[in-house]
Amino acid sequence: MVDPEHDPSQSAPQIAWYWRGGPEHAEQMNRSERILARLPQVNQGLDLIAYVIDLSAASMNDGTQTSNELAAVSCYTRAFRALRAATILALEGLYLEARVYIRDVYESAGLARMLAKEPRKADDWLQRERWVKDNEVRQYAEKFTAPGEDPKNSPYREYYRIASELHHPTARACIPLVLAGPNERCRPRLASEYDENELDEVLREIAMEAVFVCFTMINAAVDQSVIYPPWRKAVVDLAEVLSADLDWSHLDRDWTADQESFDELRAHVIGADAIKQELDQNPNSFQNVQKRRDQSSS
Repeated sequence: MVDPEHDPSQSAPQIAWYWRGGPEHAEQMNRSERILARLPQVNQGLDLIAYVIDLSAASMNDGTQTSNELAAVSCYTRAFRALRAATILALEGLYLEARVYIRDVYESAGLARMLAKEPRKADDWLQRERWVKDNEVRQYAEKFTAPGEDPKNSPYREYYRIASELHHPTARACIPLVLAGPNERCRPRLASEYDENELDEVLREIAMEAVFVCFTMINAAVDQSVIYPPWRKAVVDLAEVLSADLDWSHLDRDWTADQESFDELRAHVIGADAIKQELDQNPNSFQNVQKRRDQSSS
């Protein structure tokens, strides 16, 4: 039975549920120096990912599309959109829901890295339209564990365990939504509530997740030497800013030497836009050899 004093139909018009708490939340967020300093880090991570996705798509459009390229770009695009969605949710005060999307980023980027390197699996993924179990991706990810670290204790595996606890409706994920503490009254958190510390931490996690996506992109390339060195340096610099307490020395590079090597490589490699023309004109390309065979047998 509806309590007349709490009959929604008799209450004054309120802001729609999907925005409730949002305006007040935004005002507090925009007054926070911590949050205003954190947001550019998230945006930089997204910029770095978008750069590679756009470059890869342009290369595919200029040349021949392969299954592993198409699969990888598709999964990376999903990861990028999930990062945007997580950021929007976090800025609206939906911190748990933002972390749910972060897990999707982890899965999509990890899968993209594997499919980029495994054309047969990419073919299977495209043709069967099947979901690749994350256990298969986690096993593949252990190839990229930091030097000296036990693959069984890899950050990928540990993060997936923690993220899964939040992604699924476990007690750990659900109870804090209604109980603030062991002796508190039940108070379901239906509207957004501003928590500067939690927002800052979630945004940092999103930025770190963007860095993770960038690292998988480096792993997914045929060799890191083919990736623009300033881009790789920007990824490392962002990682060091976000997690200054971690040891990133294994990523130290002679960036000047890398740039010189990249410039030399680019000067001798045929661009994707010229490959098709080269294959059309070269009499010894497979397509022209096959064409001559077909003509001679007819």
